[in-house]
Amino acid sequence: MNEQEIKQALSTLDLMRAQAESLAEQQQLIQYSLEEYSRAKETLSKWKDAKKGDQLLVPIGGNSFVFAKVEFNSKALVGIGSGVTVERPVEEAIITLDTRINEMVEAMKKISESMTVLETRSATLTRKVQAEYDKLQGKA
Repeated sequence: MNEQEIKQALSTLDLMRAQAESLAEQQQLIQYSLEEYSRAKETLSKWKDAKKGDQLLVPIGGNSFVFAKVEFNSKALVGIGSGVTVERPVEEAIITLDTRINEMVEAMKKISESMTVLETRSATLTRKVQAEYDKLQGKA
């Protein structure tokens, strides 16, 4: 490996680091969404099991809650994408949330696998570059 190839390898390592940062950001965003969907599922489950007249704390985001009195608990409004919300039976809404949660868990696994591969390749290239750099330093 000559000096030019070492520079190119260092450039590749920089790209790998940027890619790893991007994957970590994606993973964090998915984690936030996963937590949000889990809270929604938990709320719907409690809502479904409540009796008419029961009072519940309902999360509204930002770690804030409101008190709500149950009058009608057989249906819920569920987002289906692009800002569109539909009314569904609570059981179906919970199934929809479960499906999304499972999709996010799978996405997290894929990102983790990609990060592991990237870290392995990066470590291998780092060792190779360091060995070649050490050789060049020894010649000088």
